[in-house]
Amino acid sequence: QYQIQKALAGIPRDDVMNRIVIAYEPVWAIGTGMSATPTQVQTAHSTIRQTLAKMYDEDIAQTVRIQYGGSVQPNTIQSLMNMSDVDGALVGGASLTSDSFTRIIHQSTPSAITTI
Repeated sequence: QYQIQKALAGIPRDDVMNRIVIAYEPVWAIGTGMSATPTQVQTAHSTIRQTLAKMYDEDIAQTVRIQYGGSVQPNTIQSLMNMSDVDGALVGGASLTSDSFTRIIHQSTPSAITTI
């Protein structure tokens, strides 16, 4: 909560609505190859949405894209994308081989693939 509040402090509603994508990765997952469980990810993303609703409103909370970025792998992507508050994934090391990255793309739901 604190990180979201601090990061978005002073940013106007329209900018949050139209220009912000939030990425979540647990600190213990960074560079470890470990991934949070889908339930852990859903809980964190839900907390982020609740924070956005308190700071702005429910429309912002439901519109801002929240992506998960903690060691996304071909065997974890589908269960992560099935979580209601996960809007996409930031793929790190698994994107370095075409086989792994292709499997992640094919196992994702269409709404999980974002072009920026």
